[in-house]
Amino acid sequence: MLTLFDRLAEELNTQIGHEFSAHHQYLALASYFERRNMETLASFFYDQAEEEKEHGLKILKHINYAGGMAMIPAVSAPKNDFATVKEALQLFVDQEAFVTQRFLDMSRMALEEGDYTTFNFLQWFVNEQLEETATAGKLMTWFEEIGEDRVAQFELLIGEMQEHAGE
Repeated sequence: MLTLFDRLAEELNTQIGHEFSAHHQYLALASYFERRNMETLASFFYDQAEEEKEHGLKILKHINYAGGMAMIPAVSAPKNDFATVKEALQLFVDQEAFVTQRFLDMSRMALEEGDYTTFNFLQWFVNEQLEETATAGKLMTWFEEIGEDRVAQFELLIGEMQEHAGE
């Protein structure tokens, strides 16, 4: 049976907390957009929240399968209200950038410790984060071009993006 190195297991357990924290934060973002009658963005963030929960579970299972002990850390309360749509979207951009760096750091650590199984496992997340950061950046760029005073137009653009993603 494989055994995770202690430092890497600790980082992975910490990441479970980040994933579940992101799950809560994206639920809060969805709620914020729902309150603003921006149903497309609300739906987008409800979907993002489910993805984050799945990511946390995936990491939890890997730790246990690899001979470690998954620990569910406490998560802090999410930010529930925002002054602007831009502030809400910036939180999304920042969150995805933070998580991307975490997965890159853990990948480096897995290589340094010779844990090639966990390194390979983490590459799925590295690739997933490429998509997530690209999406977050695209949303922010579109929003900055459209502006706060035309959020309805922004909402329509997001709807088109989701339609094309489903094709």
